[in-house]
Amino acid sequence: MPTFEIYVVDAFTTARFGGNAAAVVVIPHDKDMDETTMQNVASEVNLPMSAFVKAQSGDQASYKLLWFNPTAKAAFCGHATLAAGHVLLNILKLPATSIKFDLPAGVLSASKGSADEIVLQFPSSPPTVVTEPPSAYRTVLHAFTGLSVADIKTAVFYYAPRANDLVILLDGVDDTKFAALDFAPSADTSREILALNMRAAVFVARSQRDDTDSIARVFHINNAGFDEDQVTGSAHTIIAPLFSSLFGMQRIRAHQCSRRGGRMLIEMPDSDTVVISGHAVTVIQGNIST
Repeated sequence: MPTFEIYVVDAFTTARFGGNAAAVVVIPHDKDMDETTMQNVASEVNLPMSAFVKAQSGDQASYKLLWFNPTAKAAFCGHATLAAGHVLLNILKLPATSIKFDLPAGVLSASKGSADEIVLQFPSSPPTVVTEPPSAYRTVLHAFTGLSVADIKTAVFYYAPRANDLVILLDGVDDTKFAALDFAPSADTSREILALNMRAAVFVARSQRDDTDSIARVFHINNAGFDEDQVTGSAHTIIAPLFSSLFGMQRIRAHQCSRRGGRMLIEMPDSDTVVISGHAVTVIQGNIST
């Protein structure tokens, strides 16, 4: 019976039980695991996402990477990618200071920073402004419980086609109140929101704190429900070009203020690239037999 190393990692945090949790399964180059087994493992551990990394032909600097949530294969996951980089570079301490992940959509690089943070390079996902938003967009805003027109100066709607996300930029929202809000559509409004057929609703605002530039909340909007994504790397590949174009920021200290919370540093060395840096903490490590 094949046995593989497995790790549970909290990504985008320096504190255990914070950030976003992911399982990381390491597959040696001389072993294999089919996708049905990967899905079974992801269902068994039942974390938001599981990452499966396999060394390419004994090359410790190149890995194939796939992601599975408890019910399906995922097209992409930022926090599980950071978790995978943390396991390979900080826990297994590979001799390479940077590695390449071979993804279905291309190649992504990960490196180790001076404070053991993991640095990932993503393609930028710039959103486009929606000048005449449909009523369902405003329904999404109003479902952000407690948030009314009186609570904000303006709300601008954007659509991010690469991620299929609705992005709502809020102005004049207090950080503490923003963190305390919830996304709670009624039974009637749920049907209208689901008809948008989008991946997620991303609420973002400029922070009023001296040590933070952006604050965000991300909620899934699909038939599985409206669960909050605790920390979302992919959403920040949208926030980065948005803040760069609107506010001239090429370096953003980002806080996703969900219940578990997470922080990352976002940089845009050019218009096509978003560099995301974040810490991770190993919570569990062991072996799994398949």
